[in-house]
Amino acid sequence: MAESVFPPQLETSQKRSQIQKWIRILVWDIAIATLLLMAVGSATRVMNAGLACPDWPWCYGQLIPSQQMNLQVFLEWFHRLDAALIGIGAIALVALSWWYRHDLPSWLPWASTFALGLIVFQGVLGGLTVTQLLRFDIVTAHLGTAMLFLCTAIAMATMLTPYQSTGTGARLTVVGLTAAILIYLQ
Repeated sequence: MAESVFPPQLETSQKRSQIQKWIRILVWDIAIATLLLMAVGSATRVMNAGLACPDWPWCYGQLIPSQQMNLQVFLEWFHRLDAALIGIGAIALVALSWWYRHDLPSWLPWASTFALGLIVFQGVLGGLTVTQLLRFDIVTAHLGTAMLFLCTAIAMATMLTPYQSTGTGARLTVVGLTAAILIYLQ
């Protein structure tokens, strides 16, 4: 006979808290991986490595092109690897947020589905970037979609983070305004 020490509502509350915690960690991990992906993507562009892997989604027809590996190939290959991991994370986020939708904020399943849609669109743009030989409009859309996805991930992660007031809101306004003025005066 399995009886709990805690009352049923406390178990539900603890379960909900644990689920929200793990979802929040997943979303923050996706956001950080996206920031890394954007940095590697920028390095790929600066190093003229955007076509270092001539085919897509593979690289020289392989998952890991060990024979052709150099800095440019590594940058492009790692960019694709990180993007694939973010895609897997986004799929997991959608699945978990819909599965546990009764224990999570009502907006999360829809926001995570929107984020996954951005990832799918981003993958298509990434493929077109290679197959269309770095056309400027596709590269620009690829970067713009990445920025939109990063903002979406950070917004979701921030909204899932419990609010803890520190009472420093007034000081933050002064610091922010001062920083904005100093930026424009430089």
